[in-house]
Amino acid sequence: MISCRKNLLIPFLLLWMGIQPATAIHRNTSHDKSRQLVREGLALKKSGQLLAARERFLTAIQADANCAAAYSELGDSYFAGKDYQHALQYSLRAKQLGVNTATTIIGLSYYHLQQYDNALEVLQDAIQEHPDNGLLLQKLAQIQGQLGNYRESIHYYQRALTIDSSHAESWYQLGMMYFNDTDYPAATRAFDKAILHGYDQQALFCFHAGVAAMQCGQLDKSIQLLTKASALDPDNEQVLFNLAHANYRKENYPAAVDAWKAVLKHQPGNAFALFMLGKSYMGAGEKEKGERICDQAQQMPGL
Repeated sequence: MISCRKNLLIPFLLLWMGIQPATAIHRNTSHDKSRQLVREGLALKKSGQLLAARERFLTAIQADANCAAAYSELGDSYFAGKDYQHALQYSLRAKQLGVNTATTIIGLSYYHLQQYDNALEVLQDAIQEHPDNGLLLQKLAQIQGQLGNYRESIHYYQRALTIDSSHAESWYQLGMMYFNDTDYPAATRAFDKAILHGYDQQALFCFHAGVAAMQCGQLDKSIQLLTKASALDPDNEQVLFNLAHANYRKENYPAAVDAWKAVLKHQPGNAFALFMLGKSYMGAGEKEKGERICDQAQQMPGL
């Protein structure tokens, strides 16, 4: 009986032994094929043939669904092409397969997809791996700012600027975070640094820098910046309002009259602007006219 059982096991063992090496050979073949495809893709990528490289990486995944290098390269490729959804998809899979460098692409993809909570969590992990990566620090600062966490944003911009102190955009954004946090002296210093390092002084920059300077009592500087902002964006009511206010505070009453008139051209029902126009006329020596306009403003709703 025992001999019979042994005889029955022999065909099964032979069958199992025959199949097992074949399966291993298939796995090795798939792995080797995917590695070769990745090498070909990297060569194509290096020569600038990005779409052809992407096709090789996709084919590598078809050959071996666990080819971590192919997923990682696809994540990088789609990110470079600004296809952030696919970049996220492939980079997440690469991360699952042990590619820790995929963390950065995952975080930045979340950022560009405006999934800021996810981006913040992932990029905070990424910055632990790459503490001197200025781009990651800037993105963390931007996310914190967009979430209204101005102090945290300031912290990350300051760290980024210790790595590259000549980065004009970071100085401007740091100034904006101080501005939003109503720390106008610090905002003014940051805006000055942005100018020093060549930041493009467009209307929006001049407006914020001008208001910050006015809040610090630097009225000449404020008027200069707000005048430039008004020249670049002549119909911007906020610019006109603050320019009028700065001129009035500086006792440049004729200039204040012109600026308040410009505000009223856009907002004829603005009782405060009309009242300030009257005050400016009075300051400029036209007392009766100014008093008449002030009386008119006081009859209007909203004053």
